[in-house]
Amino acid sequence: MQQFPPGSDDSDGMTIELTRPDADEVAVRPVEASNHGWLEHLLMHLTVWVSENARTALIFVALLSVVSLGITARFLGFKTNRSDLISPDTAFHQRWLSYVDKFGDSGEVLIVVEGQQRRSIEQAMDSVGSALEAEPELFDRVLYRFDPGALKSKSLQYLAPQDLDRLLGQLTEYGPILDGHWNQAGLEAYTTRLSGSLQLLQQTQASVAPAQHESIAAQRRQVLEQSRLLSRSLHQFGLDPQRFESPWPAPLPQAMQPSEAQFQPRYQINELGTMGFVLALPTGSQDFGGGSRSLSRLREIVREYDDLHPEVAIGLTGIPVLESDEMLRSQQDMAAASIISFCGVGLLMLIGFRGFRHPVLSLVTLLVGIVWCLGYTTIAVGHLNILSVSFAAILIGLGIDFAIHYLAKYLELRHHGQGLTSALKATSGSVGTGIVTAAVTTALAFGCAMFTQFLGVAELGMIAGGGILICAAATFFVLPALVTISDRAVEPRRLPTPFEGRMIRFLTRRFPGAVCLLTLTAIVAVGLQGFEWTETGAKSRVQYDANLLNLQARGIDSVELQHRVFDESNGSLLYGVSLAKSPFEVRQRKAAFLELGTVGRVEEMASYLPTYPPAETKLLVQGIHARLSHLSELPREFPRLDPQAVGAALEGLFLQLQQSSEPEAQEAVQLLDQFLDRLNAPQLPEQQAVAEQVALLSSYQRAMLTALHHQFQTLAELSNPAPVTPEDFPDAIRERFLSEDGTWLMRVYPREQVWEEAPLQAFVTDVRSVDAEVTGTPLQNFEAARQIRKSYFNASIYALSVIILTLLIDAMSGLPLALTLTSPMVVLGFLWTNLAGVETLPIRNFVMVYVVVAVLVAAIFDFHSVRNTFLALMPPVLGLFLMFGVLGLAGIDLNPANLIVLPLILGIGVDDGVHVIHDFRLQKGDYRTSPSIINAITLTSLTSMVGFGSMMVSAHQGLVSLGIVLVVGVGSCLFISLVTLPALLTLIGTASDPTSPAAASDQNAEHVPETARVLPIHRDRDSA
Repeated sequence: MQQFPPGSDDSDGMTIELTRPDADEVAVRPVEASNHGWLEHLLMHLTVWVSENARTALIFVALLSVVSLGITARFLGFKTNRSDLISPDTAFHQRWLSYVDKFGDSGEVLIVVEGQQRRSIEQAMDSVGSALEAEPELFDRVLYRFDPGALKSKSLQYLAPQDLDRLLGQLTEYGPILDGHWNQAGLEAYTTRLSGSLQLLQQTQASVAPAQHESIAAQRRQVLEQSRLLSRSLHQFGLDPQRFESPWPAPLPQAMQPSEAQFQPRYQINELGTMGFVLALPTGSQDFGGGSRSLSRLREIVREYDDLHPEVAIGLTGIPVLESDEMLRSQQDMAAASIISFCGVGLLMLIGFRGFRHPVLSLVTLLVGIVWCLGYTTIAVGHLNILSVSFAAILIGLGIDFAIHYLAKYLELRHHGQGLTSALKATSGSVGTGIVTAAVTTALAFGCAMFTQFLGVAELGMIAGGGILICAAATFFVLPALVTISDRAVEPRRLPTPFEGRMIRFLTRRFPGAVCLLTLTAIVAVGLQGFEWTETGAKSRVQYDANLLNLQARGIDSVELQHRVFDESNGSLLYGVSLAKSPFEVRQRKAAFLELGTVGRVEEMASYLPTYPPAETKLLVQGIHARLSHLSELPREFPRLDPQAVGAALEGLFLQLQQSSEPEAQEAVQLLDQFLDRLNAPQLPEQQAVAEQVALLSSYQRAMLTALHHQFQTLAELSNPAPVTPEDFPDAIRERFLSEDGTWLMRVYPREQVWEEAPLQAFVTDVRSVDAEVTGTPLQNFEAARQIRKSYFNASIYALSVIILTLLIDAMSGLPLALTLTSPMVVLGFLWTNLAGVETLPIRNFVMVYVVVAVLVAAIFDFHSVRNTFLALMPPVLGLFLMFGVLGLAGIDLNPANLIVLPLILGIGVDDGVHVIHDFRLQKGDYRTSPSIINAITLTSLTSMVGFGSMMVSAHQGLVSLGIVLVVGVGSCLFISLVTLPALLTLIGTASDPTSPAAASDQNAEHVPETARVLPIHRDRDSA
């Protein structure tokens, strides 16, 4: 390689552009300065000023950076909640925000106690639950058991009014007994009353009209049932006095009979009895690292009681814990990925630039751009969210590209003899326009996301788009100053020689047709692997996997515990939320939900309230309570029995029952007959027999009166007339299901897990058929997934449209450009005024019509500009197609984490295409890819691939998939930019200029002496 000493600027005002073709050929193509456009002139004058005032420029840059950091540190906020990614203007998110406003954050943690003994699980739950309740400043709504004891005294209010009325009537009949006349409840009196009732009913039925027979029959059945109970009780007592059965009919329906078990504390334990669940709501928000004081303390409590209860295992899961663990693990993984990325990128730049100093200059320029971008973000948006925080990674991958292109061209010119200032000036005048065009198209591609409804994507687009422009500006403001100070005393021969890709340049120059045919065939063949062919047609192999579980990090305890909860309790952490205005509406809607095939269960509090309103039951319960409030005590000594009178009463009941044919009567006759036979046993002396009869009957009468008194006491304990209200329930339950403004909440749990898209859509469709205003995490996930897919799709459409228009504007000028931009407006105006319903079409349809018409008009006036525009789009468009085929072959699906690859690949690919096309436009005749272009595109792509590829070391499967897809996509764009596109441009250049050297035989060129190919060079002399 021939070296040239530094020189001064030529007096003829000519700018020298030199390229260094293969086989060490040096071609110098003079381009008149008058041919430069206004952008080139502006960039060159800016570069000269920065180079001549390097220290002043860097002082200004430093001051601006300090101000930017100060603004950022003071005002930039962070939003860690996933709901912050969704626009508050959407109807479904407004319902969610209304729910959160009424009931607070729904992010509950789940403490899971696993063991084999139910008692051990309950003891551990008591310990953990009590510890959480002891720290209300950190934990709210702690729920691990429900004690219904407070509702026991109001049990009568759950009866129907007709049941209460009947009970009040029975108590009225028992009035004398309640007042202390217990002799009227004795065995003789009770038996005589039963037999008399049967006789009276029989006589009454014969004398009343047939219409009253049913009422008489009902009363008769009631007396017969009482007789059967008495006969059974006497028979059992005669066999074994220790097994006494009450002869009194139950005053309450069987379903309402209270038992002690009903009022025992109920723990939240699965059906298998192997898992207990403690719910709690951490107070305070998580920091940006996913941690919080509440979660930290919760982990300490779990560790403490896990050691104190070795017979069980205590673990943590739930949405807040999963998000926290996910963030913490992602931070660890990203730290490792950053180290790998930094080392890999540094190594690549050392290899690519074959030196240390210039890679450092590019990284300093990038760092300044990121600092400025932080200030811009603070002013323009004011905060970062869990999506837009990735802007730094995007800028590291894309923002450094501008500095690489700039330095590659600068070093190429220095090695071809340019002086320092003139090389910087020529660099800005040549690749500068490509840098600006690439920056604008990439920024607009990201900026189009601002028009999407998904707020997270819109904010990311706004920040990343502005950051791209800021990094491009830093390339012209910062890098020339740094290079001037760094290289001022360095001779050109001591500057590093970047990688030039001679083999690629040789193949694309020597065999452009074969390279085009082979590469395009390979691209089509591989791209088609993204489809599978069936009898019904083509079907995509690359699916969209909306299951968020497949994105979770592997090897995290909370994730593994969550899966065990699913398997062993058939429980979901996700549920829909339906809000109602009254308990009646809750019950009505709950019944409708439970009829749905996709709904497993519904949790709410209204079902624990009385079915009938207090207005219908209050007076009846008060009447019952009043009757029982004066219940007298049992007498210490009961009246002495007359066995003969008792026997006569029992015999009379026996005779009355014999006259009845009902099953109850026949059973009573049989039992009573057996009791009377044993009572009159002939084998005992008469005096002894009478004594035993008196003892047996007295003992029985005491037992039956005691049973009746206990029955009255039980009713008295259940007759509290104070209405049942939500205040009777624990705070942890009431605050979950009833808001302060009186809104009632239902949690609607799916029958199946709704992480997959199909069951989720079925669940959402079903629950909305009952309540169109239903909300909750499953519905948020469903709508957000649809919105983010639609947002990325629309962003890609808008980005492609804006890129095409920007490239046309870059390539055209004058009247053709004016007609290209205005003609589509005329077409759109005609469609708007003449087509019905056109105003309801999506905006993207108008954008696509505008772009199509603009391209058609541009093709009429300037076909070459349109051709160059679509050639610049080859890397991103064919790159996406090639990437799609590779993903299909590898069995890799798209998902919410890696779907961002669509606008990213458009931005990265068009950046490469723009630089190649600008290199093509700057040359005359046959096209020879400039070594600086090959070096820059290779370095920018490989650094991006290393940076994105470092994500594959992450345990978070979303980051892994994102890294894989981006590596494949960037690699596809690199292949097309370095091989297919230059070969095609070589064919186009040869066809457009038949007299070019490439049109002649290349065989003779190989034998031309190198010195014969070197044209006279006007060398600039630098003052340095």
